[in-house]
Amino acid sequence: MDLSCRRRTERQLVSLAVGQGTLPAWLERELAELQPGTARRWRLGPRQRPQALVGHPLLPSNGLIWLELELLETRRPSLPGDGPSGCALISQAEVQSLFDRWNKALQSQDPERIAQLYSRDAVLLPTLSNEPRTDHESIVDYFSHFLQKRPNGEISQREILIGCNMVQDAGLYNFRFLDGSHAQARYSFIYVLEDGEWKISHHHSSLLPEAGQR
Repeated sequence: MDLSCRRRTERQLVSLAVGQGTLPAWLERELAELQPGTARRWRLGPRQRPQALVGHPLLPSNGLIWLELELLETRRPSLPGDGPSGCALISQAEVQSLFDRWNKALQSQDPERIAQLYSRDAVLLPTLSNEPRTDHESIVDYFSHFLQKRPNGEISQREILIGCNMVQDAGLYNFRFLDGSHAQARYSFIYVLEDGEWKISHHHSSLLPEAGQR
């Protein structure tokens, strides 16, 4: 509908999903405590707005707005069958934390702990080995050698895609090693739900052609 010739409306209806990274974390926490059918109202500044409302043509770019939300239904996040069509709900922040969990496991210096983060049918195409790792034992073997370098990873660029019981996190990351050297690499993690837990199904990592290890 063409609204260009009409006055700005005072109320706009927007449907937003909690747990999908569309709402600020503080707002999701407050909504998590509400019962279905409950409505709440907040007065928000420009920096507090949900991403879906940033740059909205019918809202002032600066100044305060009233945001009124009604919780239509609740679903427990990160469990199979809790989302639409049986899909688990997971937020962007929760996907990001999956890499943090993996990187923290690296610091443990325990290759078995790291391998436990991979699914039963996982495929690992590692950074510093030409051999694909397709079972638990070979993944443990790779990290047994990789951990000798005392790696610590940090993501510099990423894109996250959330699907039905599958999420993808891909981009660029950097590793720093105990001897002062470092490596820049491209990466992709694909996570799947296995026995109610997010596990790494596919992990590809390759050095940047122009960078390599320094």
